Amino acid sequence: MKNYLFILSSFLAGIFFAACDGETTIDFPTDIIQDSRVSDSTFQILLDDAKLLCLNLYLNEETRELNNIEINESHVAPVISALQMVFLDSLLQSAHEIREYQIHALCPVQLHEGILSSDTLNTHINSWYHNGYSDHRQLDDYIYEYNISLDSLGNNQYKYRSETGINHLALASELKKIPFILSAKSTLCIGDGSQIEIIDYTSDFIHLIYSYGWGDCPSGCINRHYWELGVYGSGIVELIAESGKELP
Repeated sequence: MKNYLFILSSFLAGIFFAACDGETTIDFPTDIIQDSRVSDSTFQILLDDAKLLCLNLYLNEETRELNNIEINESHVAPVISALQMVFLDSLLQSAHEIREYQIHALCPVQLHEGILSSDTLNTHINSWYHNGYSDHRQLDDYIYEYNISLDSLGNNQYKYRSETGINHLALASELKKIPFILSAKSTLCIGDGSQIEIIDYTSDFIHLIYSYGWGDCPSGCINRHYWELGVYGSGIVELIAESGKELP
């Protein structure tokens, strides 16, 4: 797994001092940085959030990045920076509520799982399933690069899982080109729940909407509460609007 812990003390110090000056304009970093106050486990969750937000942008705008298995780090970096700022904010009640209700992007499984079909007697698939490698050069390149494991679902169906959060739509497209893989698809997002969305994204400002859903969410949340936040590269987080049902 790639090491994302590029903790740049000078950058973080700049964020702190700039936060005291609302007129200062500072761009978000283009390297993925873990704030030292965010635990490794929380950072990985926020990193998946950031990758999902970028992937959703690619899907909505139908950009060429949809063809890339790895989600562009220079796109992810500003978003993970903004999400950490919200997570660490101690001034806004809305930030406290977002932490309390554990609001994250919907369906992180989309970054880690897919399903393929293949003949159960195929030697490459059997080797991957039992040994962790397939003895097929192209497939093994993917297996090693993204640390992909394979589990049998029966009836020629297999679930594969990557340790790294990646664009499984693009990976499935590549896997289908391998002769002994009959079909491959990314795991679908099923159900409803809390969500994060990007409304606007510039070099020094990211406009986010966090929402908390409750009430029969597997079928479609009956109730939802929204926090609309503006996050600046200078470290300032502001509440733009709050709406929806009263929190339970």
